[in-house]
Formats: sequence, structure tokens, C-alpha cells
Amino acid sequence: MNEPIHRSTEGRVAFNINNTVRVKLTPVGRAELQRQHDELNKLYPRIGPFTFRVDAEGYSEFQLWSLMEQLGHMCHMGGDIPFETDIQFAAKDLR
Repeated sequence: MNEPIHRSTEGRVAFNINNTVRVKLTPVGRAELQRQHDELNKLYPRIGPFTFRVDAEGYSEFQLWSLMEQLGHMCHMGGDIPFETDIQFAAKDLR
């Protein structure tokens, strides 16, 4: 008989993947975003030049799902990482 697994949520927080995170992109990450833009630009030339925003502290902001969709395939053991490993979450978004 399968019994439900009961896990404590004590010491844990929830985070909606639609909320934003801040990361510092590496040159590898910026190059991958540029590559993706260039591929899309071949199909839709009117999308304009490649741009991404970086704040005064060097962070770029993404919805978590979008960050993983665009750069998650590059996150694996031994690979060149697309962003620094410390990710910032807004305290207001943690439940």
C-alpha cells in the first residue's frame, strides 16, 4: 500500500518561477544569448539589434523560468557556466 510522504516545510521557502531573479551573466552566457538572438533574427530580421540590461551592480534580471529556458541547458557539471552561481531572489517573492 502506498502511503503519502509527509515532509516538513520547516526552514524552507516557496518561490514562484514566474517571479524574477537577478544574475551576473558570464561572457559565455552573454555569447549564448547573442547566438540565440542571431538565430531568431535570421527568421525575423525586424526584431532589431541584440540588447540586454545590466544594472549598476552588474546584474541582469530574468523570470526564473525564462532564465532556465534560455541558459539552463548550459548548467551542468564541468561546463562553462552562463552566469555566476549566486542568484538573487527578492525577499518579497519568498513565501
